[in-house]
Amino acid sequence: MKRVILLSLLLPSALFAAPEVHYQECKTAFDYALAKYQGTTDKNNSGSQWCYLKSPKDGESWGNVRTESIPEFKTVSGKTCLAPSSYQGEKFYGCTTRNHSSPWCYVAEGDWEECDAPAPEPLLTHTQPQQSKRLDRVALGSCFKTKGDMPAALARLIGHQPDLFLWLGDNIYADTTDMALMRQKYDDKKRNPDYQQFLKANIPVMATWDDHDFGRNNDGKYYQKRAESQQEYLRHFDVEASDPRLNGQAGIYEAKLLGPSGEQTHVITLDARYFRSPTFSNYGTCEGDNSTILGEQQWQWLEAELNKPSEIKIIASGIQVLPPLHKGRSLNSYCAYGNGNQFNQAIANLNEEAMSGTSYESWAEMPAQRERLLRLVQKSVNAGKTKAVIFLSGDQHWGELLQKEIPVSTEFGAPVTVYEVTASGFGQNWPYHIENPLRLPIYADSQGNGDYSKQCKLPYKYALVEYQGCITRDHEKPWCYTEVDENGKGIEGAWGNCAPSGAAIPTGRVGVVSSNISSLTTGNRHLINKSGSNYGMLDIDWQNREIKLSIQTAKEEAVSTIVTF
Repeated sequence: MKRVILLSLLLPSALFAAPEVHYQECKTAFDYALAKYQGTTDKNNSGSQWCYLKSPKDGESWGNVRTESIPEFKTVSGKTCLAPSSYQGEKFYGCTTRNHSSPWCYVAEGDWEECDAPAPEPLLTHTQPQQSKRLDRVALGSCFKTKGDMPAALARLIGHQPDLFLWLGDNIYADTTDMALMRQKYDDKKRNPDYQQFLKANIPVMATWDDHDFGRNNDGKYYQKRAESQQEYLRHFDVEASDPRLNGQAGIYEAKLLGPSGEQTHVITLDARYFRSPTFSNYGTCEGDNSTILGEQQWQWLEAELNKPSEIKIIASGIQVLPPLHKGRSLNSYCAYGNGNQFNQAIANLNEEAMSGTSYESWAEMPAQRERLLRLVQKSVNAGKTKAVIFLSGDQHWGELLQKEIPVSTEFGAPVTVYEVTASGFGQNWPYHIENPLRLPIYADSQGNGDYSKQCKLPYKYALVEYQGCITRDHEKPWCYTEVDENGKGIEGAWGNCAPSGAAIPTGRVGVVSSNISSLTTGNRHLINKSGSNYGMLDIDWQNREIKLSIQTAKEEAVSTIVTF
């Protein structure tokens, strides 16, 4: 009722005069004063026909409609609605649900009929990247739900105007083999008012998928509708008709070299679903040492892509790449375990025998496949094909920054440090501790000397309490222990102040650490899991050869780090 009173005050007011509009600027259907309209009405507008607008004009969401621009409206029997219909002191063009369950209009004086359903509004389309455009800002996100603070997060993202946005999976929650339902959910996303603003901003888009938009939870190559699902995915993202994925390629992987020579970013999106072997026996017959994530054809394609020169390579995956294997379950429960030899050797080759990572889906569930990916990246860097590699991922319902040094290899060369930004999701969060020893290190000085060259040892115990990040207990600045004993207790004297915003650290500089960081994380500043929505961003400074990796929330830049390339 408040809405009715407010609009009745605003519509006739000279102080808030609405623009004059053509009917084409009107919404096809709108709600007002407890009724739905297909057309226009003069209700509460001093006899002038008006409608709500598809897009605001002159700061107003409604406009006075030129009656000569209003088209004819038809009833279910094909008769033409009166122009206008008059009912209880109101005149309207088109149809209304006033005092009736379905839209209706008069076709003659005292003679009315129900109306045809309006044709759906044409769907807006995604903008495609331009090969010549240099990427200065890349944003990423995943796991899209229309709830919580999603509208504010998406609006803030649009305000950044990135040169490229990557959707990293669970772009809808389909979980179905019904392609009509899947298409409807994709179209519903495009009709969401907040997502429409994203589309209208013409932000270039690339994407990959994960399980819920691929088909079903944790599914892979045994999902029986994968080919049909691929077509719905490509339709939603408005790929060009010549795209190989519409013309015989199985799987939705692709790559684009973007930017001028000397400032090129190579964006590679992987398909970690279409060819993937089961990860656990409840998803299909285990394949042991033959387990694959990408399938051999995609592996060969990826190796060829990594052999192309570029300054930076961004590799997008629906599931996380860098977290090590979760050791909290029996190893032979993993489908890829086989007899254990190849499985355990891959873990040892990456110096991760003593590590345990997230219990949720990740590349680490197939250690040999993960090592293959990391070694190919190492080979690419050491062959001079790129100067920096950053993985982008979604899925987890939290945001985090990760770092991994790929160990020296006689075959693939010197150690290489790679990074990962996980951003997930819109309208979701996961406020629980997540195990991950390969999260970006937190650096500290030595007893306040200002040289931030030591790493916090996480977790550590202080005064019988275990902590996962920097604390201010008994100290004026955030601090941590830089050494712990065999029981995880901090060693007396081995402490330092945690590196603040702007501090120099061995990998570059600290970017931003939010003043509200304790309210955004369950402990580690590089894990953002209590914020509601989050999205990631890469800001590339080509002149100074720096990349800022950040996790953003609906309100602020939560945490960032700056690395050189």
